[in-house]
Order: sequence, then C-alpha cells, then structure tokens
Amino acid sequence: MRRAILSDRTDTAPTRARRPTILFVINSIGSGGAERVLDNLLRAAGARHADYALHLVLLDREPEMRVLPALTGKHVLDARGGLWRSAIGLRRVVRTLRPDLVVSLLVRANIATAALPAGQRRLLCERMHLGSHLAGRYHGWRLRLLRALPRLLYPRATCILAVSEGVRRDLIDDFGLAPGRIATINNPYDLERIAADALQPPAIALPASFAVAVGRLVDAKGFDLLIDAYRTAGIALPLVILGDGPARPALEAQIAAAGLQTRILLPGFLDNPFAIVGRAAFLVSASRNEGFPNGMAEAMALGRAVLATDCPSGPGELLGGRAGSSGMVVDAPFGLIVGDGDRAGLAAGLRRLADDAALRARLGTAARARMEDFRADRIAADYWALFDRLVAGDGSD
Repeated sequence: MRRAILSDRTDTAPTRARRPTILFVINSIGSGGAERVLDNLLRAAGARHADYALHLVLLDREPEMRVLPALTGKHVLDARGGLWRSAIGLRRVVRTLRPDLVVSLLVRANIATAALPAGQRRLLCERMHLGSHLAGRYHGWRLRLLRALPRLLYPRATCILAVSEGVRRDLIDDFGLAPGRIATINNPYDLERIAADALQPPAIALPASFAVAVGRLVDAKGFDLLIDAYRTAGIALPLVILGDGPARPALEAQIAAAGLQTRILLPGFLDNPFAIVGRAAFLVSASRNEGFPNGMAEAMALGRAVLATDCPSGPGELLGGRAGSSGMVVDAPFGLIVGDGDRAGLAAGLRRLADDAALRARLGTAARARMEDFRADRIAADYWALFDRLVAGDGSD
C-alpha cells in the first residue's frame, strides 16, 4: 500500500521527549474560515512555539492558499476527501508522533480524530451547525450514517469546542452529547491586520458604490436566494459576490436569466477580500447555515453595516438579535436581521440599507464596536489556555 504521509518534520525523538507535542488536524489549507482561524491561533502562540512541538496534519494533498507560521512539522496525507482514508492516515501519524494532544477542525477531521484509539487526548473544534450542515449536503443513507458517526464517536473526545452557542446547543439537542464535555469559544479576529489589508489597493476595478457578499459558492451560502432578493429589491447599487466554488455555473446562469450580468459581479476568489469589503456600502449574508460567520465578522471589523439571515447558527449571536415574522427586517443592536430563507425580508433589508446612508453609518459604527469582543489576542488566549490544560492532563477520555 502506498504510504499516505509526506512530511517535512524537523523534530527528533529527544525533542519530542523534551517538549510536549500538539498535533493540529484540518482537511487542507484552503481559503475558508477554519483555515484563517488556525492561522490566527498559530500566530498567537508566541512563546509556546518554543514550549511545544507544534505539528500540522493536512488530510488532503491540495494547493495551499495560505502561508502558515513555521511549525515543527507538517504532514500531508492523500485522503482525497475520503473519511476512512483520513482516519487511517491520521492514525499512522499519531502512532509515529505520539502527541500529547490532537486538535482537529472541521467535520471530517473531527470524525477522524474522534476515531483515534482510546487514551489519546483530543479536542474536537466543531465549527459548523452540524445538524443543518449535514442535512444541507447529504440525503438518504449517507445522511443517516454521517449523523450517526458524531453520536457514536464524539463522546470519545476529551473535550469538544463549539464556535458558537448555537453550535453547542445543536450538539447537545440534536446529537445527544453531554453538556459538560462541550465548551464554547468564538473565532478570533486580528482587527489591526484586517484594517491594514483593507487599505491595500483592490485587485479588481470596483463600482463607485456597491454592496458585497463573501463566501464559497456553495448551496449553504444562499447566493441563489440573495440573487433573487436582489432582483426583487430593484436597488441601483451593484452587488459584488466574492468567492468561488462548484455553484458558480448555476449562479452565472441565474444571473443571466434575470438580466443582471452588469449589476451582479462574480470576480472569484481574491487573496485580499478586505480591500473590497472595506470599500463596500454594506455586506449582505443569505447563508442557510453557519457556525460563526467569518465574512460577516470581518465586514463588521471594517465598520461595514451588515444584513443577514437568521440561519443556524451565529448571525443572531453576532448581531445581538433574532428575526421576526416573514418579510420583517429587525433592527438588531449590531445589524439588520431577517428570517432564514426569507427572500422578501432580504429584499426589504437591501432597500433599507441602499437608501439610508445614516442607517449604514450607525450600524457600521456599532458593528465595529461589537468586534472588540472578538479580538484575536483575547480569544486566542482562551484557546491556548484550554490547550495547556488538556496537555497537562486536565480532562479524561
């Protein structure tokens, strides 16, 4: 059988004995929010880079779209998106490194980590509202299997870390996990770095004024709903949708059928989206499910007003409110919020923000103040304090 591990690790056996080892596990280093959070955590490690041997496992051999801080070792598997290949390859790495703690991010990485042998300390970072995430992607026996695996395997974890209270409640209510084994720590945001990136020249030509949406072009992000709502709203502001993904052809066809090719722009994935988001009049999110929405949070960090659907979970927590009845736009403390899947509400919210500069300014100021609660130094300190406790054995399998 072909070996699944390609490694550039530089540690030695004496080094492993001298320094505790933390092994981070993620599907790949793409452009998503989990990868950005991992980047922020590793950059915030500070002196712990000397205290710990920090290793990273990438389950898939994919192009890396982010340069992470230097690590003791990086181990690239060739799971090609497969769950069982991921679990088998990860087990081989763990058998070799014998880490003091395994920290996983994203569902497949979490299941592979949860399946490790008993006695291995492991922290599963659940970043999605798992129930709605799985229901939106799978059907039939695959959905039943993937819902069963967290129920069976997640209880084996030393600790489970939810990215929002909505994610935590879902794990308890929908997957039967013990409340005492689940903690909540939100995403960390480097506010100064986001602001500095926003000052860079944009990579594309932009309209004088525009609305923006950000995310991978997949069904869960609700861009089809947003396009319908934008057509209904009839606002003059163009809409720029940043991101790429498998739904792009369908979205392009939808835009063309509505005759909106000159008003809805799909420039694709950009290395620095902040240079565009920071110049937008406001951001709109029509997601069908989230964990803790990075695109929204980063726009708020740049003082942009936000309109969002109250999907499970995260937008309501971030904006400080909940949606009302169908078609209703709720003025939450830190943005506007409408019902999950509410096209009429989205259209009404788009019109309000497009027509009211004073509202945009007020919400933008409130949004920026809200993001002080999620500063990277404070949030990352909470993550690392938990890692320290688990490495020290404060927790049991």
